[in-house]
Amino acid sequence: MRRLSVIGLLTLTLVLMISPARADGWTAEIVTKLDLTAGPGKTAAFLAPDGSRFAYFKGDDLCIYSIEGEQGDCVGLDRGIGIDFESVRWSPDSTKLAFSENFLITFRDSDIWVYDTEANELTDLTPMPNRELKLFGNEDPNVIFTVDLSPQWSPDSESVYFIRYQFNKAADAIAKFNRVSAEGGEAEEIGATASSGRVSTYGFAVSADEQRIVYNIDTQGKEKDGTWFLDVETGESKFAAAAIQGTLPWAYEFSPGGDLVLVVGMSREFMNGGLQTSAEESAIYTLPVYGGRQQQLDTDIFVYSGGWGLEGSTLAYTTYDREHQDEQGLYITSAPGEKGELVLAGRFIPSTPTQRTPLTWGANNTMLLTDIEDYKLVVVQLSAG
Repeated sequence: MRRLSVIGLLTLTLVLMISPARADGWTAEIVTKLDLTAGPGKTAAFLAPDGSRFAYFKGDDLCIYSIEGEQGDCVGLDRGIGIDFESVRWSPDSTKLAFSENFLITFRDSDIWVYDTEANELTDLTPMPNRELKLFGNEDPNVIFTVDLSPQWSPDSESVYFIRYQFNKAADAIAKFNRVSAEGGEAEEIGATASSGRVSTYGFAVSADEQRIVYNIDTQGKEKDGTWFLDVETGESKFAAAAIQGTLPWAYEFSPGGDLVLVVGMSREFMNGGLQTSAEESAIYTLPVYGGRQQQLDTDIFVYSGGWGLEGSTLAYTTYDREHQDEQGLYITSAPGEKGELVLAGRFIPSTPTQRTPLTWGANNTMLLTDIEDYKLVVVQLSAG
C-alpha cells in the first residue's frame, strides 16, 4: 500500500459558446476536461454515486480523484491481480470499491476485492487455496476450483453479492449467488441459477429490497439463453426474455423505482470487429420486472451506452451514428422508448476498456465520460431547468 504524491493535473474549464441544450427541464455542459486518458489499454475511471470524486485506474495503480481533478490516495495493485475493469462497482455510500478478476479472459482464478478509500486498504474478501492452481488440464478429481465474479453491493453498503463457481471440471460449473460482509468472513449462499453449467452466467444485479436477482444465462443462442429473475425467498428462477438477436447481455441495473431493469450488453458482431448503426441493433434496452416486452432506449438512433437517472424512469444515454454524426451525443429521456433530447453533442463513451458498464448519474447531477476525440475524461454537469 502506498500514497502517491500529488501530481500536476491539467484541467481545462470549457465555456460553451451557445446555450446548453435541454431535455425535460435538463441542461448539460462540459465543465472540466481532465488530462487523464480513460478507456484505452489498462485505463478506466468510475464516478462515485455521490458524484464528488472518482476512481482512476492506470496500469497497476488505483487512485482517487476529486471531481475537480485533484489526486488523493493511491494504492498499488499486485501484478497477480488481473482486474476485470467492467466489474468495478462503488458502494452506495461512496466509500468503497469492489471488483473481481478477469477470469473470462485469462481463465485464472478470480477473487472479490474491496478497496476501502477511507482506510486506503485493498482486501481480498474471498481468498481460496486454489489461487495458484491451473484451472484447465487438471486431472485430479479431488481438486475443487472456486471462481468468484461480478461483485454487486447491498443497498446499505455493508455486504457484497457475487457469483461463485465451484467445480472440478469447467463443464460442471454451476453459478450460485453468494454474499459476504464488506469486512470479510465466510460467504453465505443466497441461491442458484437455472444454468446447466459451463460458466454461462456472469452478469447480475440485486433489487433494492434484496428480494430479487436479475441475471443472464449465455447458451450461445440455444435454450434458456437470455435474462432470468430469481426470487431470493423461494429460490425459484423464471425466464424473463431472450436476448435481442445478435446481442449478449453483460450487466444489469434496477431502476430507482425497482420496476424496470436496464440491460447493458454487447453485440456479437461488434465483438467480432463489426460496427452497428441501426437502433434495433443496440444491446442497451430495458425489461419490466413484473412481465412485459423489452424496450429499446431510442428507436431512431443506435444507443451505445446508458444509465438510470436519480428517480423514476429517467435515463441518460450516448449514441453512435456514422452517417449522421451531428446527432451523436448525450441524450436524456423521461422513459425508455420515448424520444430523448440531445443535451450534449459529441462522441462520448463509458470510461472503461470495453464499455460494458452502465453510466453513473451522480447524486450531484454530474457524469463522467470519455470524449472519443482524444480519449480524455470530461466532467459533465446536468442542471434541472
